[in-house]
Amino acid sequence: MTKLTGEKGVFLSEAVFSLLILTTVMLLSFPLLVHTYRERQFLQQKNEAVSVLRYHLLQWKTADPTFSAPITTTDFRLEWVKKDDHTAYLCVQWSAPDRDQKLCSEAKK
Repeated sequence: MTKLTGEKGVFLSEAVFSLLILTTVMLLSFPLLVHTYRERQFLQQKNEAVSVLRYHLLQWKTADPTFSAPITTTDFRLEWVKKDDHTAYLCVQWSAPDRDQKLCSEAKK
């Protein structure tokens, strides 16, 4: 049998080696994707916590109930550390899947 000059083909070993490389890249990138997803969730929760802090401190500072409450998907715990006539110090706590977080802020009249 003679080989034609324009004929191309893929050997089985080349195909298996390509699949091995593709599988290795996928297995190495999966933990990175999971970590990225968790960090995005954490940043979203932190942004929501900042919104809750702003809302409550602005409401205390202005005594104006016309502000709309922020929409959150996380269960936050509020703790007024210091609250007198001129100064308020508020902390927001929440639990993420692998860590507990606390964010505090202060407002003055």
